[in-house]
Amino acid sequence: MKRACRYKKILDRLPTALAIVLFAGAMEVVGRYDFSLFLPRFSTIMRTLWNLVMVGPLWEAILRSVDSFVMGVTPAAVGGILAGLVLGRYPLIAAVFDPFIGFIMSAPLPTFVPVLIVLFGVGRVVVLLTVFLFAFFIILVNTRAGVEGTRRSLVDMARSYGASEVQVLAKVYLPSALPSIATGLRLGIINGFKGLIIAEMMLGLGGLGRLLAQYANVYLISHLYAVVLTVMGMALVGAYVVQALDGLFIRWK
Repeated sequence: MKRACRYKKILDRLPTALAIVLFAGAMEVVGRYDFSLFLPRFSTIMRTLWNLVMVGPLWEAILRSVDSFVMGVTPAAVGGILAGLVLGRYPLIAAVFDPFIGFIMSAPLPTFVPVLIVLFGVGRVVVLLTVFLFAFFIILVNTRAGVEGTRRSLVDMARSYGASEVQVLAKVYLPSALPSIATGLRLGIINGFKGLIIAEMMLGLGGLGRLLAQYANVYLISHLYAVVLTVMGMALVGAYVVQALDGLFIRWK
């Protein structure tokens, strides 16, 4: 049984692996025909990536970006889950904040970065706040949806056994909302990473975003693609980590 499950997991990942192989092969073929300066060979990109890892600034940029990302997304995750629980549980409070949440969710979030720069100056705090904004509201909305979808019969049963309000939130609403929370975390992490790169590119204070802007400005195309592959790989790893946590959440529920 365990072996069959292992084979199933491998088969589930085959389409992703095949897509990556096809993408790499297509870039290699196109690059060999020199159709454009902006389409280098995949092998050239990988050699550049290796050089950046071994002797270039890539490791320092990765560490700086990861540090900023963790510092921004952690309070977004905790705050988003707590706020989602409260808004989902208490409709009157939700009615007060709904217009503000709707405005933020409908507005293009990159437009808030210049506002943050005006308010806080050109500094790392703007990067952290950008990551927070990109992740917080998605986590909040998904958590709230999970809480609102809790079956009323479960709440009534907990009440009949004398559960307090805190116990109802912790032992009924929270477990019921776990699948939605996991979805919100997955989307929030991906969106927060987008915010990180956008802020770093606009501010130029370091990290992968600054490298992207720097290499694009001087037309170091293979370097640019190498950093893009790094960003994509980090986002993919983050998505898989949250997907694994998703399974743990469902099992705990």
